[in-house]
Amino acid sequence: MAILWRFFGRFLRHKRALIAGFLAIPLGTLGDVAITVQIGNALDRLKVGSTTEFLAGVVAIIMGLALVRGIFRFCQRWWIVAVSRYVENELKQELFDKLVSLPFSFHARSRSGDVVSRVTSDVENIRMFLGPGMMYTAGAVIMIPVSLGLLLSLNAPLAATMVLPMILMGLGMKVFTPKLHVISMAVQESLADIGHRAQENFAGIRVVKGYGREGQQIAKFESASNKNRENQIKLGRFRGLTSAITHAANDFTFVVILVVGGLAMIDRTLPAGDLFKFIDLTFKVFWPIIAVGWIAGMYPRALASAQRIDELRAEPIDIEDSASPVALPHVRGALSLRDVSFTYPGTTKPALDGITFDVPAGGVVGIVGPTGSGKTTLLLLLGRLFEVTNGTITLDGVPVRDLSLSTLRGALGYVPQDSFLFSEPYRDNVSFGVEGSLTDERLNEVIAEACMTDEVARFPNGLDQLIGERGVTLSGGQRQRTCIARALAKEPRILVLDDALSAVDTETETKLIDNLHQAGQARTVVIAAHRLSSVARADRIVVLGRDGRIEASGKHKDLLAREGWYRDTWTRQQAQDELSVL
Repeated sequence: MAILWRFFGRFLRHKRALIAGFLAIPLGTLGDVAITVQIGNALDRLKVGSTTEFLAGVVAIIMGLALVRGIFRFCQRWWIVAVSRYVENELKQELFDKLVSLPFSFHARSRSGDVVSRVTSDVENIRMFLGPGMMYTAGAVIMIPVSLGLLLSLNAPLAATMVLPMILMGLGMKVFTPKLHVISMAVQESLADIGHRAQENFAGIRVVKGYGREGQQIAKFESASNKNRENQIKLGRFRGLTSAITHAANDFTFVVILVVGGLAMIDRTLPAGDLFKFIDLTFKVFWPIIAVGWIAGMYPRALASAQRIDELRAEPIDIEDSASPVALPHVRGALSLRDVSFTYPGTTKPALDGITFDVPAGGVVGIVGPTGSGKTTLLLLLGRLFEVTNGTITLDGVPVRDLSLSTLRGALGYVPQDSFLFSEPYRDNVSFGVEGSLTDERLNEVIAEACMTDEVARFPNGLDQLIGERGVTLSGGQRQRTCIARALAKEPRILVLDDALSAVDTETETKLIDNLHQAGQARTVVIAAHRLSSVARADRIVVLGRDGRIEASGKHKDLLAREGWYRDTWTRQQAQDELSVL
């Protein structure tokens, strides 16, 4: 329970409601037992008495007790279950906050379905065990001793017959609980696998259909579902055995009560009212025990979920604000890289090695090079989305490590290579990086700068058009230009474009570059591109080699004047553009 007890500490943050809920449990329990005693006493009086006038008073008392019991039972559920929902909400929020703070390396190695499972079903398992589960346990702790005490006072030998079934039930729980834990962990993992496969296929449905691999993916999903089914059946088998043991102990006890108690009643050594009390109190003893059995079956799943959540919470956040971040009230946008190197975790070869160059405030620099030369990695280092292994990057003379992440990333307008869009209205996608909302006039301005005016005008709902998940309802070029509009709407001091024009035609590219140069006046622009025409007008072009080092640097005309990758690639791309016109 040590792991789960740490989670129960979250419940203690809501002490008032929790204490009130747990105080309502004994009051409701005692009202329940008092009803049994009143009915048993009334049966005895009816058997020996000759009048029924007292029944009106007994009925009134029972109705009053039932009302009190109902109120307290409502209160215990209202307060305790409500607290469990607050804890659930807080824990989910904490996990979400942690997930968005974790570095790219975590998300790169984690499956989205597994992460979602930890935030949803694992949290729910803990809530059920520590909320309703603890409520039922507290009720059992009160109901069982009170009922057993009354049973012993009524007929100690008969009450003693209940001990053997309880011992058998306890032994059964002890045997099966470790196995339940192992199987519960397997169930949670297989559920996460199902969620991952479903989410991945729905997100990549164009690829699945484009390659005609529906049958293959269906088979893989079926395999994951079958594995989960087998785990669920194993879990159901063991939970069924624990349930069977509990109910068998309950039934065996009633057999003894009916035989022994019935004979005692015939011999007139046990009044009818006492036999009723025995039967009803036995129910009151065993139903809490059955509930505890249910909770015992839930315990392994809750423990497995707690371990999975603890694994997530223990993930280190590699990139955080410095202890005393430097204030930078006005960002000019001057960047400087000195001997910057970066090596991906788990590899030995640097992705970037010894990168040194400057970008003056308001300057435009192009980053080019063959595939795998580290262009995207370099852009990610600018906003500390990755942390440099060696060297220093400064913004306006201040090392980016010494700036708060909000200051650094707030100064950047980043257009990623994958052109991700949210399943939200178009206006919300463009306004994503802006605090507050944008006027339609401003939205139309940045949309025009991104050359999307005609396309948006054709949307049935205009700016309120709902975009499909990951931007699936737009073409690749439309997604890229929408991401550019999103970056421009933020009015960043530094605009970072990661191959953001690869999916647009050359005519649109030319117009878009003109717009970006006009919009980028007095703004620093860093462009990584495969198509060299995207960077030809840059103040400086940095050419990266396959070894992650700077192979060449200079203006477009200077790079064309010397032999090397840049001139060869420019000549080839120009020839391809001329052929495409013919």
